[in-house]
Amino acid sequence: MSDNKNKYLCFADFEFTCGYCIKRYESEILSVGIVICDESYKIKERFYCTCRPHRFPKLTKQCIKLTKLTQNEIDCSPDSNNVMKIVVDLTEKYMIDDIYVWGNFDEPALFSDIKQHMKFKQEYGSIQKVRKRIFDIQNEITKKLKLPEPVNIGELATAFDYTPDGTFHNALNDAMALYVIYKAVYTENLNTNKKLAVIRRQRLDKIEQRRIEAEKKQKETAFSLPLSDEEKLYYEEIKKDSVKLKYYIFVRSRFVSTMNNNPDKSEFLLLHFRQDGHIKVIPKSKYNYTLQNLSEEAIGFERDNFSELILKECMSKDKVKV
Repeated sequence: MSDNKNKYLCFADFEFTCGYCIKRYESEILSVGIVICDESYKIKERFYCTCRPHRFPKLTKQCIKLTKLTQNEIDCSPDSNNVMKIVVDLTEKYMIDDIYVWGNFDEPALFSDIKQHMKFKQEYGSIQKVRKRIFDIQNEITKKLKLPEPVNIGELATAFDYTPDGTFHNALNDAMALYVIYKAVYTENLNTNKKLAVIRRQRLDKIEQRRIEAEKKQKETAFSLPLSDEEKLYYEEIKKDSVKLKYYIFVRSRFVSTMNNNPDKSEFLLLHFRQDGHIKVIPKSKYNYTLQNLSEEAIGFERDNFSELILKECMSKDKVKV
């Protein structure tokens, strides 16, 4: 982060066009929310404005449901570059270099809006200035809060008793939520926050549940094709060795998944990469120049003799990590 001379902080959120017909690289700005505070966290400025897109000016049902914006609001809104000019002026007024956001979506989405302006031959300089000042603080705050993974800003804000005036996914409300979270992280005793402790526990439980489900799915895939007699013997030998069993299931699932996803192919390759324990199974027809350079070894096999190579792979090395 920049060390701003006057110690002003800027928190921002942007809402973008979304919906089944809009690809991520086609996103355009729908609304902007800005909160600026001083080093004592006293709020100095709040700014909110909606924007009118060029490529997709009609709101999708998904977008209306998510943002609660109306078509009339958007139709009466200025171009996003004009809105961003106000944001640039505010940051320059307070000598702010970094605009804090939550997550890595805003910067590429702003770039997407720039591309749409270029396509429609519209000025985009102010959007570009804002984009260059975007600073994602999600990972920093996640670590400070001792969370095992990032949490939705709305969920996290509730731990600090923030209730939006309206709903989340409103750009100003979300910018305020980010301000509240950041302020709490640097001014409060987080160890006494019971709501935060509940969120930590819930995230750990979710991670564990995802791990269990992933292992179950991997095992189901691995054994969706019958074992050869040799594999059955090997399985009986290792089923009480959790490390060897885990690697065997991992390897077999890679083989079986690739073959199931390519039923019209009969020739495949097992690729060993330079990273320890990293393997990939692909149809032979997809072996290209890039994979050739990245892989350390490519071993061919056919659909009717894959069991032999699985056993060779599992028995050749003492695998500890998967």
